[in-house]
Amino acid sequence: MKQPKYQFIFTLIILSYSNWALGFDILQALPSTPITPKSNPTTSEKVELGKQLFFDSRLSFDGSLSCNSCHNLSAGGDDDGRINILSNGQLKRSAPTLWNVGYLSVNYWDSRATSLEAQAKEHILDPRVMNMRSALQVTQRIKAIPGYRKKFNQVFKQQDSVSLENIAKAISSFERTLNTPNSPFDQYIKGNKKALNASALKGLELFHEVECMSCHFGVNFAGPAPGPALKMGDAFYELFPNHLGSHYEKVYKLADDLGLYKLTLEAGHKHLFRVAPLRNIALTAPYFHNGSVSTLEEAIRIMAFVQLKQKLSDEQVRHLVSFLNSLTGEFPQISLPRLPDTAGTTLSNK
Repeated sequence: MKQPKYQFIFTLIILSYSNWALGFDILQALPSTPITPKSNPTTSEKVELGKQLFFDSRLSFDGSLSCNSCHNLSAGGDDDGRINILSNGQLKRSAPTLWNVGYLSVNYWDSRATSLEAQAKEHILDPRVMNMRSALQVTQRIKAIPGYRKKFNQVFKQQDSVSLENIAKAISSFERTLNTPNSPFDQYIKGNKKALNASALKGLELFHEVECMSCHFGVNFAGPAPGPALKMGDAFYELFPNHLGSHYEKVYKLADDLGLYKLTLEAGHKHLFRVAPLRNIALTAPYFHNGSVSTLEEAIRIMAFVQLKQKLSDEQVRHLVSFLNSLTGEFPQISLPRLPDTAGTTLSNK
């Protein structure tokens, strides 16, 4: 598996900007579509197939989980704290949101998947998630469904086209359509100065002054989007907690998970996590990699203290909440798909 390149964050990037106006250079509206890999061009037929697979629990060994089970598209695109997946060290990690996931260069909290396609394949085969035993088992399971055999051949324009690789391509194509544009913040950045109320505007100013934009900038507020600054497969990290030993760390067990270190076993990688996106953050409680914090207000206080050694007032927190609420975009209407059936029979786990 290709490993991500590591872009470490130990300095406050925003300090390189000379004034507040220049700070807007790193705040951008959500583009109309994310970058699509040349190896997996998007088509409407492939998106529709991916949508079916996304909602199909037959992709899990015992038929109990679909992609939507942990990434609920009728809500914040995450697991709402209901289903925490075990990490490599058997500590639980909260399922991140899939809304706007196409604008990220890597996936998972530790960035081990360098593409959506890689993430989809790993989830299906991961014994802690979908638990399918092999790529062959996945292929045989889906190939046994006549409707899928026909649809795969139509989408990929060749016979016998059901494969784990193509399943991942279809799911990823669907996931790249899960975008939430036209948030109040987007409208504001595009010139509608009435899109943000007074509290949200004060929160935006504080977001700069408190130095939240050290890490949370770009189209997804997760660092550079894929492009000239950060290629697909490159990762943008923050040290979390940045200041060890706080009471927050003890109460919420923030330092128990060593993050990237579990992937690389390199001492300098302890407590490094991919910078989390902030779009729709108001809808994705509970917060942090372990899902330990139930409110956005508390998450803001924690981030300010353990990352930047700043203690915020209740008023400051209120304004920052108002700003973060302005990052909630418009959600596409997604109806449940009709799944291909297996008339008169069921599928075996073998």
